[in-house]
Amino acid sequence: MKKVLVMVSVLMVLFSCVSACAEIYPLTARVYAVDHDADTVVVETCTGILFAFEGAEDWMVGDCASLLMDDNGTTSVLDDCILSARYASWDLSK
Repeated sequence: MKKVLVMVSVLMVLFSCVSACAEIYPLTARVYAVDHDADTVVVETCTGILFAFEGAEDWMVGDCASLLMDDNGTTSVLDDCILSARYASWDLSK
């Protein structure tokens, strides 16, 4: 009986982790604009949606960013938030 209870407890924890992680997704975007005065970077997804984050120090227009996004538990992309932004690559043709 103890083994069954332990297994059920483990499964409940695993399922709660999976459902919590389902709201987080990766996204790649291209830097659209950089405002060093406001310390803001605006990125554009391949579908044309613009997102912004703080920390403009080394970003340049055209850079590729790997984003970790939170969907806020909704189906609309427009209210999603950037959890993390990392530099992914640069364009040698600039």
